[in-house]
Amino acid sequence: MLNTIARPTMFLVVALAASLTIAAPPIVLRPDMLNDLSGRSGQAELVDEQNKLADPAYKPTSKPKANWQGAALYYPRPVVIDLGQMHQLSAIRFYDVEGNGLITIAARVGDKWQELGRDELKKYNAWSEHPLDVECRYLRLTFATPAAAIAEVALEGKPVGAAPEVAKKIEPPQPPPMDKFIGVNGFIDDPVERLAAFGMVREYHNAQWDDGASGEGTGAFPQHAFAYSPSAVRGAGWGWDFDRFYTQLKEAGVEVYPCVQGADKYGASQPFKPQDKPIAADADPTDPASYAAHGAHLFQTAARYGTAKVDESLLTLEKGQEPKSGLGLITAIENWNEPDKWWEGRSAYFNPLELAAMCSADYDGHQGKLGPGVGAKNANPKLPFVLSGLATTELSYLRAMEFWAELHRGGSFPADVINLHHYSNDAGGQDGQPTTGISPEEDRMKERFARIVAFRNEHLPQCELWVSEFGYDIHPKSVQRAPAIGETSAEETQARWLVRSYLALAAAGVDRAQMYMLRDVNGADSTKFSSSGVTSSKDTGHQPRRSWYYIATMKNVLHGLRFEKEIEQEEDVLQYRFSSEDGRQVDLIWLGSSRDQKLADYQLNGIDGQVEVIQLTGDSTSGKVIAKGDAQGLRLEVSESPLLVRKK
Repeated sequence: MLNTIARPTMFLVVALAASLTIAAPPIVLRPDMLNDLSGRSGQAELVDEQNKLADPAYKPTSKPKANWQGAALYYPRPVVIDLGQMHQLSAIRFYDVEGNGLITIAARVGDKWQELGRDELKKYNAWSEHPLDVECRYLRLTFATPAAAIAEVALEGKPVGAAPEVAKKIEPPQPPPMDKFIGVNGFIDDPVERLAAFGMVREYHNAQWDDGASGEGTGAFPQHAFAYSPSAVRGAGWGWDFDRFYTQLKEAGVEVYPCVQGADKYGASQPFKPQDKPIAADADPTDPASYAAHGAHLFQTAARYGTAKVDESLLTLEKGQEPKSGLGLITAIENWNEPDKWWEGRSAYFNPLELAAMCSADYDGHQGKLGPGVGAKNANPKLPFVLSGLATTELSYLRAMEFWAELHRGGSFPADVINLHHYSNDAGGQDGQPTTGISPEEDRMKERFARIVAFRNEHLPQCELWVSEFGYDIHPKSVQRAPAIGETSAEETQARWLVRSYLALAAAGVDRAQMYMLRDVNGADSTKFSSSGVTSSKDTGHQPRRSWYYIATMKNVLHGLRFEKEIEQEEDVLQYRFSSEDGRQVDLIWLGSSRDQKLADYQLNGIDGQVEVIQLTGDSTSGKVIAKGDAQGLRLEVSESPLLVRKK
């Protein structure tokens, strides 16, 4: 609990005159002190001219940005200023640029926000200045609408007491070897032999498939019953059996984790929409208790398929379901898919504070406060909990969740894995308007995720970082297509770019990556993500594409190896080295361009001794050896398709 003091005589204002004389010194604010709890970026403009504020006549020139897709979706927009330690604040000033909206100011007092005042921003290109008499660390500015626009914030005050101790550095976890790093998205009705080209499967798992909707004994939480073997997807003489599916994957050496996506019928508002938040219509979406039914679902799945035995009295199963627990068939569990889906509207969109609340319920029943049988960790404390895969790589969203955990969980972040989606295209990702896919190098995917790894290392070093969706369509009219380039077909471009995406993510320090997805939805459809498969659709028999063979070869050749380093090269040549503790080494070498380029007579750099050179092909899961011998005596043709150079 923060030791915060607020005096009772706070201001209630509607555009007071800027005529105060402030005696206290200014506090220099930095962008990293601001936390936009809407989860969007752009708050830096509020403090980007602090070095010029000593001049009382100075007028800020930067303007706030609110030109997001569906900007109203993110309002009211709370921005928290973290002063790092307790401060005695005596005044706040902000520059009103267009003046036509409400801003509310609050301080964190104990475990509550206390409103200090409001300003309706009626000025135009002028400063508003208001007295404060408050001792706090956190100050919150809430912008009611996009029209509530200010260009700069200034605070007057001084620190009090001692600064908090700096937390001890935690070393982030070591990524798994590449045969486990390389993953795919798939479904229960995908052939295991096709999924076995990958080391991990993120299994899309609709909540309704478990919710017992077709059986007896179902009802509202906590009487709700679940079905897994067979599942609720069944008929006379048939049914999806998740016990069998997960067992088959384990026997094939493939790890799997369910992405439990969408609401079930007994934990959501009516009329039922599976994409909406899994809460009652009148529930508070920022209260973990609102998600108790959803947390109970996560408990049941973790109990059955994790490694820990659970008391049978806690298993709520349909009649005829064998009460099993601790089967040890899943590697992790994920609690939603793309909760920040702005395109579905406010009832489906989770802001960071709402997602943090659901994760707190799903993770450990809000630290046990929601009672027994709620939260995956209360069924299996060692089962990794994967944050719902976010549709963008916006770090502001994660910072806001981290802040919620600081206030409501004592700093315990309610996930073991940070999970992001990213699609390389000419719009920079899913939240733009792309016209075509681009290569991971043109997208600067490695640099993009190296920045996110650095954020993880600083803010959440105990967490792994996964990228659970990336990929390319092959349909020539898709806006996420891998295009034909010169003599290179779209299928070949897709295969090359997928392999190079895995390599970029590994080099960035990401822990696991799963491409989207095993099969096409419909290869003849130009709709985005309809032709992203490395096999054809289910209806056409999951026929493998070149990309399926390329990825399987990379996984097999890099078995047991981890990314070691990038070796500097000239021109467009890229060279990544993977190695193991027992001395095995494989270098991947390619041109990072997308022009159907080739480089002849290339001499290997930084490699000596005997090697064999493996070419990726569209008909083999081990590739084709095209050269052997002393590394320095070989001359190779390097193209935009990576060569694998294995040291003998």
